Amino acid sequence: MAAHKPVEWVQAVINRFDEQLPVKTGHQNNHTKVSTEHNKECLINISKYKFSHVISGLTNILKNVNNMRIFGEAAEKNLYLSQLIILDTLEKCLASQSKDCLRLDETMLVKQLLPEICHFIHTYREGHQHAAELRASASGVLFSLSCNNFNAVFSRISTRLQELTVCSEDTVDVHDIELMQYINVDCSKLKRLLQETVLKFKALKKPAQHAVINSLEKAFWNWVENYPDEFTMLYQRPQTDMADAAERLFDLVDSFAESAKRKAAVWPLQIILLILCPEITHIISREVVEESKANKKLFLESLRKALAGQGGSKQLTESAAIACVKLCKASTYINREDHSGIFLLVQSIVVDLKDLLFNPTKPFSRGAGSQNADVDLMIDCFVSCFRINPHNNQHFKVCLASASPSTFHFVLVNSLHRIITNSDLDWWPKIDAVYCYSGELRLMFSDTLSRVMQGLHTHAPLRMTPSLSFKEKMTTSLKFKEKTTDLDTRSYKCLLLALVKLIHADPKLMLHNPGKQAQETQSSTAELIAGLVQLVPLVNTAQLSQEAMEALLVLHLPETIELWNPQAPIETFWDISSLVLFLICKKLIGHQMVNSTEVLKWLREILICRNKFLLKNKECATQGSGIPICRQAQTKLEVCLYMFLWSPDTEAVLVAMSCFRHLCEEADIRCSADEVLVQNILPNYATFTEFASVSNIMATGRSTLQKRVMALLRRIEHPTAGNTEAWEDTHAKWEQDTKQILNFPKNKVEDGQEWINMTGFLCALGGVCLSQHSKPCGPTTYSPPMGPMSERKYSMVSVRSPTLQLEPQPPAPPLPPLKPPWAGSWTACWSCWYVVMRGWVYTSAPRQGAAGAGAQPGPVPHALQQAKEQHRTLLRHTGR
Repeated sequence: MAAHKPVEWVQAVINRFDEQLPVKTGHQNNHTKVSTEHNKECLINISKYKFSHVISGLTNILKNVNNMRIFGEAAEKNLYLSQLIILDTLEKCLASQSKDCLRLDETMLVKQLLPEICHFIHTYREGHQHAAELRASASGVLFSLSCNNFNAVFSRISTRLQELTVCSEDTVDVHDIELMQYINVDCSKLKRLLQETVLKFKALKKPAQHAVINSLEKAFWNWVENYPDEFTMLYQRPQTDMADAAERLFDLVDSFAESAKRKAAVWPLQIILLILCPEITHIISREVVEESKANKKLFLESLRKALAGQGGSKQLTESAAIACVKLCKASTYINREDHSGIFLLVQSIVVDLKDLLFNPTKPFSRGAGSQNADVDLMIDCFVSCFRINPHNNQHFKVCLASASPSTFHFVLVNSLHRIITNSDLDWWPKIDAVYCYSGELRLMFSDTLSRVMQGLHTHAPLRMTPSLSFKEKMTTSLKFKEKTTDLDTRSYKCLLLALVKLIHADPKLMLHNPGKQAQETQSSTAELIAGLVQLVPLVNTAQLSQEAMEALLVLHLPETIELWNPQAPIETFWDISSLVLFLICKKLIGHQMVNSTEVLKWLREILICRNKFLLKNKECATQGSGIPICRQAQTKLEVCLYMFLWSPDTEAVLVAMSCFRHLCEEADIRCSADEVLVQNILPNYATFTEFASVSNIMATGRSTLQKRVMALLRRIEHPTAGNTEAWEDTHAKWEQDTKQILNFPKNKVEDGQEWINMTGFLCALGGVCLSQHSKPCGPTTYSPPMGPMSERKYSMVSVRSPTLQLEPQPPAPPLPPLKPPWAGSWTACWSCWYVVMRGWVYTSAPRQGAAGAGAQPGPVPHALQQAKEQHRTLLRHTGR
C-alpha cells in the first residue's frame, strides 16, 4: 500500500495518531502510551519525505482538538496532554525539515500553522498546571519553524510594526511583536531585527515601544545561547553594520528614557546594545570621549551610581542590578584572550553588584510578585561571577552560611547545577573548583531532608548500620538545624529537590572527602545514600521520588562506587549497597509504594550496575561480603521477586522474572572469585535461570503467564530463607484477602485476580516451603481463619513434623456440598486446605525422577484431585 498509494498510507498514519490521543481515548495506560509514541516516531520519519502532508495533517488535528468542547477535570487534563503531544510532534517534524523547503511549504506554514501557534503563545491560561508547559511547547514549535522559515515569521513581525506606526489607538495589540523573543536568530537575523526596529521605533506608541524593548533583549540572548561562537567572533572581528544598528537604536532608546521610570525600563536593553558595539565599549572606558559617545559614558556612570545606591530611586537600583548582571553574563561568552574592554566594565561594577544581591542582612527583592525573577537574577549573577573568577568565593560562603536567608541556599544549589550541566565554552571553569564545599553541601542535604520528612509527618531520617559507627557531625560551624522557621514545607521540598538534582548531575561533588579517614568517608557516603533511599517511597512527591532514584542509580555506576570510600571500595560497596537493597525491597514487600512496578524496574538497573562493579573487581569481588546485611539483602531481594510473581500486573511479573537473571549473574561472579559451586550461594540457581529466560520470550496473556510461573515455582527444590518468607508473607496477605472476598463478594476484578494468583503461588511453592521443620511456617495446627469447626475439621494439618502428615482421620469422607460464596465461610477452608494438601503432596509423595520411573505416589493425589475440583468450582461460582 505504501508503495502504490503513499498519500493514503501517510493519511492512515495521521488518522491513527489522531485516534490515539488522550482526548479521544481517555486515560492512557502503558500500552496506549507506547502506541502513541510509536505513531509519533512514524510521523517524524515520514515528515522527512512528505513534509507538507504531515504538517498539514498535524495542524488540522491541532485545530480540531482546540475547538473541542470538554467537561470535567479529567477531560480537561486529557485535552492539554493531547495538545502537548501534537505540539511536540510538530516541533520534531519541523526540526527535521529539509533546508531546501519549497515555497509552497512556506506559504502553507504561514497560512495554517503559524496562526495556531501564535494563538497558543498569546492566549494560554495563567495558573493552569499545564499552561506553562503549553506555552513552552508552542514556543519550541515557533523556534523550529523559524529555523527554515524565518522570512515568514519576520514578515508577520515587520507587518505588525508597520501597522502600529500608523495606529492612532492608545490600546494596541503587541502580540506579534513579542514573537521575536521566541524565534531562532543568528547574527544576520538579529541584525535584520535591529535594523527594522531602528526604522520604526520612534513612530510607535509607548506600549509597542515597551514590547520592542523587552522582546529585543530576549532575542539577543536567544542568539548568544544558541550561537555562542558567533558572539565570540563579534569581539574578534567587529561587524560595522551590526554596531551601527545597535548604536542608532541605543540613541533612540536613550532619548525615549526621559523619566526615572522609563530609564529603569530601558537600561537592560541599553547595556546589551553597548555589548554589541565592541569598539564603543573600549572607547568609553577612557577618561575623555568624543561628544557622539558622551551619552554612552554618562549611561555607564548613572548605572554605577544606581548600583551603589546613589541613584535616588529604588526602581533605578533594581534596573541597574538587572543590567549589570546581563553585562557580567555576556562577558563570560567572550574569551579573555581577546583583551576586550568589556572586562574593564565588569571589574568596575562586580563588587557593588554582589554586595547588592548577596547581602544577607538586606536581601534583594523587587516585591511580592517577583520572587522567581529575583531568584533567576541571583542565579545568573552567581554563575557569571564563578565563570569570571572561580576562586573568588565570597558569595559561596554567604550562600552557605546558616544565618543567610533560605533563598540564598536555593540560589547556590541551582547555580551549581547550572555550572555542571551547562559548560559549553572551553574557558568556562568546571565544577571541581568548588569540590572543597562538599561537606557543607552534605550537611545542607541532611538538614533539609530532616525538615521535609518532619513536614510530611514521617519518621526521622534513617541511619545505616550500626557497624558504620557514624560520628556526630552537627557540631560544625554550619549549624543548619538551628533554623526552625526559615522555610515552609513547600520551600524545603523545592530546596531538597534541587539538592537531589545536584547529586544526580555530579555525584562527585557530594562524595568529595579529602584528607579524611576511611571510616569517616564511608560514614558520610552512607548517610548521603540513606537519605536518598528514604525519598524513594514517598507517595505525594513523585518528582522528588523519581529524582532520588535517578541519583541513586548514578551513585551506583561502577566508577562512582569507587568513590564511596577509595581506601576500601569493595567492603564499602557490600555494606552500603546491600542496605539499599534491603530497605527498598522491604518497602516493595510491604506494598508501600504506589509506583511499585517502576521502582522494580529501577531496582533491576541497580542490580545491573552492581554486577558491572563486581565484574570490574572480580578478583576480589567477595571481599567483605560475609557481613549480615549482605545475606539479609539477598533474602529480602528473593522475597521481593517471589512476591511480585503473583502480581495482577503482567509487566511487574515479567520484570521480577528478569531480575532473577541479575541475581544469578552476581552469584556467578562471587563463585568465580571464591571458586565454589554456585549452589552454595544460590541454591535454586537453575530455576532462577529458567525464570530469566522465560521473561525474554513471554508475550502471552495474563493467565498463560501465571501458569508458566506456577510451573517454574513447582521446580524449586531447595527451601531457603527467601522462598520461605515469601510463602509466609503471601499466606498472611492471602488470609486477609480471603476475608475481604467473603465479606464483600461483589468487589472482584483486580483483587480477585490477585487472590487467584496468590492461591496458585501458595500451592506451587508450598511443597518446598512447608517441608522445612527447622523453621516452622506457622502454628502447630493450621486451620483457616473462618468457618465453624464442623466445616473445617477435615482441613487441619500438622506442620511440625519433618514431613507433613494429615491428622488421624476416618478414611476419605465425602467433601462438603458446594454452596454459593456468599452462603458461608467455607470458601477459605477449602482453598486453604487445597494449599496445604498441595504442599503435602510435594513433601510426602516422590517427585518425578526422584526415585526412578517406578516410584509411586501415596494415597493423597485422589484427595488432592477432589480439592482441586472444589477449587475450580469455587472459582466458577465467584466469577473468577
